[in-house]
Amino acid sequence: MLSISVNGHSHPIDDGQDLASLVKHHCERDSHIALVLNGEVVPRHSWEHIHLKHNDAVELFAAVAGG
Repeated sequence: MLSISVNGHSHPIDDGQDLASLVKHHCERDSHIALVLNGEVVPRHSWEHIHLKHNDAVELFAAVAGG
């Protein structure tokens, strides 16, 4: 088991877990989610190709339209 931070809270994950599965676990609908990994915005098309590492910091945001 690895430990990461999700929105500032410690969260255990399995070794090899990718960002896509993390989002599915934490969010009902991933279509309106923005993701930041260690201070960098990660495009949605990359989520399933990026595997989390021990002590990674993930921030999940609900994307909303504004003006």
